[in-house]
Amino acid sequence: MSDTAKLIEQFVAALNSNHLEPLFDRDVPQELRTKELVDIRDMFEWKIRLSESNVWVEPIERLLPQPFPTLYRNFISRFRFAEFEVGPVMFFANTGEDVFHELSRCITADKGMYPLLQQDGYIQFGKEAGGGYDPVCFAMSRRARGDAPVIRLDHEDVLTRNRIRVVEEIAPSFEQFVRRAIGGEFWSA
Repeated sequence: MSDTAKLIEQFVAALNSNHLEPLFDRDVPQELRTKELVDIRDMFEWKIRLSESNVWVEPIERLLPQPFPTLYRNFISRFRFAEFEVGPVMFFANTGEDVFHELSRCITADKGMYPLLQQDGYIQFGKEAGGGYDPVCFAMSRRARGDAPVIRLDHEDVLTRNRIRVVEEIAPSFEQFVRRAIGGEFWSA
């Protein structure tokens, strides 16, 4: 197994062991569910699951000016997951189904944002955690050795001023973000 695959498996194990937030049935496919909550009807605990084939990843990537960072591509090619938050990032879901925050739909859904992001070398893979609308992206213009910084952009600047403004660099690379998550930085004791 490659180092990339091992690192992603550690990331998935860390995410699954830190209790992913339960979701309503419309947001989490049956195959990912582990248990229905007793006190909230139609809400389920769930886990990220290994998948034999995520055939939608390649068509998504063809929409982009360049491929996803290698580590992220490994993650979405090998695993299925509902939307989840880790640290300051809400990751779009990767289920292959019609859930609200599905990556295959969300990456190009906002026609006011997507063209400018693409033009300036940003690939959105999530939003700011906590319900915000700021896009969380890979800064592909700063791509190095198959990886890219994880940044958050100001959505209002994109949508109302037609310009890119970086609000914060969340991590200098996706690998660093993953390693910080594995190390427990994003979970309280």
